[in-house]
Amino acid sequence: MGWHEAIEDGITIGKDSRDSNCYYPPCHICATPVYSWTYSRGVKYTCKDCRAEVVRQAREEGEVISTDKKQMKLENSIKRISKITDIEHYKDAIRLVEESLNKTGWYQSTEEIMVALELIRCNVKAFHQVKIFDYSVDFILPERKVALEIDGKIYHGKDRQKYESIRDEVITNKLGEGWEMIRITTDNINKNVTKLIPGINAVLKSRKLQRG
Repeated sequence: MGWHEAIEDGITIGKDSRDSNCYYPPCHICATPVYSWTYSRGVKYTCKDCRAEVVRQAREEGEVISTDKKQMKLENSIKRISKITDIEHYKDAIRLVEESLNKTGWYQSTEEIMVALELIRCNVKAFHQVKIFDYSVDFILPERKVALEIDGKIYHGKDRQKYESIRDEVITNKLGEGWEMIRITTDNINKNVTKLIPGINAVLKSRKLQRG
């Protein structure tokens, strides 16, 4: 995914305000270049005008579509972050998330959007909903070698714990040496998402010390 696929597919690559790669794949409806901070082959990118038209037509037909639900989740994310800190710091992040709201499988919860906004604000390179074998990882942070999962609640059953342990091991083994799986609850995200990166760094430091 990303740069190599964009080169192979002839996708225009530029630089954003943070001097990171950005991509301009064509809208799958009208072919207008669509700004995106990531590129994945097979994803249907939709420009704002076409997305608005799809929403309008769907509303006329009385249908409820996922785009509306995701927009509501984004609005809820903005409200929750606004209660914690100055939302102006997230201006660029909000714009980037809005551009990718329509991607299939992305942003399945308000908390995932909050995490995406925080990662962008902190200039942390990340990939969202990455497929590894039969699993999907919420966020991959390549520069920190972290697979980040956002958990809605803690499961205490032994079977569930065993499943999660096996899943995490399979994922980190596939990613390679030095990779860590870190799970953060939605409660912690909602309490103060600005502590996300310090929290990740603290976990990595603690695990390193434990291993000597």
